[in-house]
Amino acid sequence: MKTFFQNLDLFKVASRRKLHLGAVFVSAWILATVFSSDLFITPKYRSTAHVYPVNIIPYSMETPTEQLLQLFSSADVRAMMVRKFRLADHYGIDTAETNGRTRLYLKYEENIVVKKTEYESVKIDVLDEDPRIASEMVNELIHFVDVKARLVQREKTAEVVKIYSDQLSYKRRQLDSIDKVLGDLRVRYGLLDYKSQSKEVTKSFLKLASNNSSLSQYRGVDTLYRHLQHKGGDLIALSSQYKSLLDDYNLIKTSYDQAVIDLNKELTYTNVISRPYPSDSKAYPVRWVIVLISVFSATLLALVVFVVADRNKH
Repeated sequence: MKTFFQNLDLFKVASRRKLHLGAVFVSAWILATVFSSDLFITPKYRSTAHVYPVNIIPYSMETPTEQLLQLFSSADVRAMMVRKFRLADHYGIDTAETNGRTRLYLKYEENIVVKKTEYESVKIDVLDEDPRIASEMVNELIHFVDVKARLVQREKTAEVVKIYSDQLSYKRRQLDSIDKVLGDLRVRYGLLDYKSQSKEVTKSFLKLASNNSSLSQYRGVDTLYRHLQHKGGDLIALSSQYKSLLDDYNLIKTSYDQAVIDLNKELTYTNVISRPYPSDSKAYPVRWVIVLISVFSATLLALVVFVVADRNKH
């Protein structure tokens, strides 16, 4: 094969066949121009936006940008786009046919491309035959990602609210149980505060002793003294436990209130850097590329045919 091409002077063949090659060149140019026109290929328009992630809590080792990409590619977001723009009808695909839904999703992925940029932003490209619809689809895609991210965050926050709510209920039951026992100590034994009452009992004993009080006067103080002696330990332990539980309860209540606030927040999760707009120039097909490739291929093929034909003559 190498000897075959070495024995031929391609420039001479091209020179001898320049009229033929010229005719092929012109014909290829005309045909490529015609078949790449709007009559044969429906033009598409591109709308683009760039967004940065905000208010996103990434999972595991994912970055916020990678998490945002996952949201853009989620099935729920795709389903919202399909319903909003009636894409099955828009793309002329009957989803009731065999593999109809698969073809719809492939068409969706062909026309809607979301990718990460080198600057950790997300670029959204949408192609459509209508430049206005392409721009609207970019805006709605960003909106639906916000909706999906909000749902995901609320699901997680709702779990946190439930955990705090359960903890509050448990602490409340503990507090009520201790408060019931303390109430019994107050009502039945007259015990309110061990430290202050102990001081008062001591002062009362000393005062009664100094005044040579009667035995009946001692009995009231002695009763409180005996109650403090037998139930004072319970009063101290339960009061301390009640205070500790109340502190825990208040801390959990603060976290619970914040979680409820977070649950009801209307956050956005994309910061739009460049907004989409209806394009006034088509992005597909790239006509000059089609014409260039067609003309080059046809001319090269014709030259090879002429070389083979001239070789066979010899």
